[in-house]
Amino acid sequence: MPNTFFKSFFVLICNFLFLQAEQLTDSFRLDGYGNINLHKTEDPNRDKLTFSGGVQGRYQLTENISITGQMHLKEGENSSSRYSNSLEDYDSELKWLYIDYYLVNDITLRAGAFQFPVFKASETGDIGYTHTWTQNPLSSYGVFGCDDFQGVELLKNFSYEDFDFLAQLSFGKSQNILNDGRGDERRGDVDNLIGLTLKTTHEDFILNVGYLQAESTISSNNDFVQIDPNVDFSMYALETEIYLDEYTLKAGLIKTDLTNVFPETIRYYTSLEYMYEDFTPYILYSKEIVDFKDAPNNAPKRKPEVKKQAKEKYSLGLRYDYSSNVAFKASYTYEKDTLRYDDSSNNKNGSNVFMGSINVVF
Repeated sequence: MPNTFFKSFFVLICNFLFLQAEQLTDSFRLDGYGNINLHKTEDPNRDKLTFSGGVQGRYQLTENISITGQMHLKEGENSSSRYSNSLEDYDSELKWLYIDYYLVNDITLRAGAFQFPVFKASETGDIGYTHTWTQNPLSSYGVFGCDDFQGVELLKNFSYEDFDFLAQLSFGKSQNILNDGRGDERRGDVDNLIGLTLKTTHEDFILNVGYLQAESTISSNNDFVQIDPNVDFSMYALETEIYLDEYTLKAGLIKTDLTNVFPETIRYYTSLEYMYEDFTPYILYSKEIVDFKDAPNNAPKRKPEVKKQAKEKYSLGLRYDYSSNVAFKASYTYEKDTLRYDDSSNNKNGSNVFMGSINVVF
């Protein structure tokens, strides 16, 4: 595994070291990114070497209208339903495809396909180079499998003294597969999705506040387990970065509430980074708490049944910026999983994880 990692590293560095974003014409710009991640644990069966990347293009149609699209590539599954790095098994995902219309007074009307807008890194979640860490502390940028939508957005930029603000209103719908956290997936039509986001930028900090709510109508593949097809969910997100000379403090809190059989979650993280020339060591703590709902009355009962799950991660890592578009990262993480059952018993497991990554942008 390590030999493969270093061979891949050599090949990609040779290709990406001198690449930069291309302004192909006066109207068209093309950007791209690539990630190589090595995930090594005490269990060799869990070791992984993953590749992902993508491209984003922006075309300026007129002075007031532009089109933006982003395509993300990641490893998929082979015919045996196992993760595969073979090119023929790679999955492509359209992350963004929208048209911007620039109105007066720094107001933009946007229509198309988007990711959920409430996170600080909603637009950069897959671009490893934009993050200090080897692994993002948020396990996902969505609600149990639902993370994108089609609709319209209204954006307003404004300033007050030394503060810059971006207010964003989103409205749309989606179709996704919602996961109940116990392994049962149900396809749902998400309607009346409304998002409100306010990002505040100052030379000393960034503060991002977001709220999202939606209604979903779900269907089940299991004809023997009947549940209410109506699901409401809401999400609250609060994230910040505070700059203190060479130190950067980052923190976030995300709370998700769902009705019906779907669990509720609280995710939070905090990290402290220190920048010394091209090196950035950091410490990171994150935790995710999942509160499970009672299973439907006519569903098969699992005894004992999990009522709450907590995942904690303690990380120590280092980032090295080799150039303006290539970063090397390494980290050690202690992961602790705790399961609490309906009979009041607990099950705790801990594991050591080593990660290395190469992130490039061009």
